Amino acid sequence: MRMVTDALWARARERDVVIGDLYENNTSNRLTATRRPEYLLSRMLECAECGGPFAISGKERYSCTNRKKRLPIDELGGSCCGNSKTITRHELEYRVLNCIPAAFYSLATFDRISEKMIAHEVSVLKPTPSCKASLEAELGSINTAQKSLMQQIQDRHAEGRPRLAILDDQLDELEATRGKLVLELAGMDAPAEDYQEKIAKLKEQFNPTNVEVAIRKLLFLARNNGNEEAKQHLMPIVRDLIQTVVIGKTPGHEPASLQVHGSIANIMASMEVLDLMKQHFIAAAGNDLMARIASGEIDTEEKREKLLGQYAEELRLLYPEWENLQVTVVAGAGFEPAAFRL
Repeated sequence: MRMVTDALWARARERDVVIGDLYENNTSNRLTATRRPEYLLSRMLECAECGGPFAISGKERYSCTNRKKRLPIDELGGSCCGNSKTITRHELEYRVLNCIPAAFYSLATFDRISEKMIAHEVSVLKPTPSCKASLEAELGSINTAQKSLMQQIQDRHAEGRPRLAILDDQLDELEATRGKLVLELAGMDAPAEDYQEKIAKLKEQFNPTNVEVAIRKLLFLARNNGNEEAKQHLMPIVRDLIQTVVIGKTPGHEPASLQVHGSIANIMASMEVLDLMKQHFIAAAGNDLMARIASGEIDTEEKREKLLGQYAEELRLLYPEWENLQVTVVAGAGFEPAAFRL
């Protein structure tokens, strides 16, 4: 009944392995375009009841994969997970992004992100010397091959033997390749100070102040407009601050409970209630200001100053209310980071 030979079957399986490696590891390969999109919180979501992953099921809605598959859970005595709570991707990402500005209370946040961005950009510049060494080695090999071919041609001429066209063609090909390598190497011979100048420009471009402005703009676009490109740019920052988001069930039609673990929780834990509420207010005010500027409502410096004065007055009136509040931060088990609830 079989349709192919054993040899063809074996070759097909070998090809499967090659394609699998390309699919999993090569981000530039076109096969990766078939993969599910990487969302802002992909692989960071956990079920509060069974500890299993939350993933997209249906139309842009997250749910517990263990419950959907009706898998028996050892920690639940062999029972299936009962967490039927689902949450849309938009709501989940919006609520998580809303807590990010609180991390900006830590003054070192933008400095740390700035350093990481500069280090990444500098690492892109650094491969040039090693690339240059590789080209020089290749050029040396070509020179050696050219000398060998020329010697063969001279030996044949000395022996009275006719020249071979194939040797001439090989010599021409090597000369063409050598010319390209020489030009490429010439382009790499930039003065040493150029490299330092590039680093200086990177430090100027990615200084903490510029980074803060850029991040706040991205947050505005990601939260208010659901801009997917902005979310992609924010992904490294979110994953630097947040380790896991645990999703729990709530009564009836109440929104799912979210518990956030990661360094952002430690930042929140170190904050006084007054500071925490102030940071949330400032973040909301900044968001409101940018929305009004984008709509054209705030189109002069005078209007901007007036609105900022209104924010300041509202903040002053809220202080007495906040002094009576308390914030609870849940300590994680073992070495797990602290967590807070959204």
